[in-house]
Amino acid sequence: MALLKNRDTNEVITRFVSLLEKQDVIRTIHNTLDGQQYIQRIGAPTISYELKLYVTEDSKRLLSQAEDAASLLEVRVNTGIYYGRIIELTDFKRLTLGYYEVTATLSKVVEV
Repeated sequence: MALLKNRDTNEVITRFVSLLEKQDVIRTIHNTLDGQQYIQRIGAPTISYELKLYVTEDSKRLLSQAEDAASLLEVRVNTGIYYGRIIELTDFKRLTLGYYEVTATLSKVVEV
């Protein structure tokens, strides 16, 4: 059962959610005069979650409030339970029957 829930207010935002885990690595590449490249990784990778959501008008309001308050969100999908806070929210795309499609990016929070 998929679910997006605001842990601060204990409200369910939507049940129509898919999650993709992303990793960003900070690295520098040094080119030598003989054409070789040396790669230096700096720090630990940054993990984020990209969510594709389908929300109603009420859920749209709850999602905007969660972004504004930097609320802790819980995402439940068949691969597990993930926690994060919204760092990016795209524009809402209007669909039929009062639904909207939106993509949200969550920063990973260590499990509660």
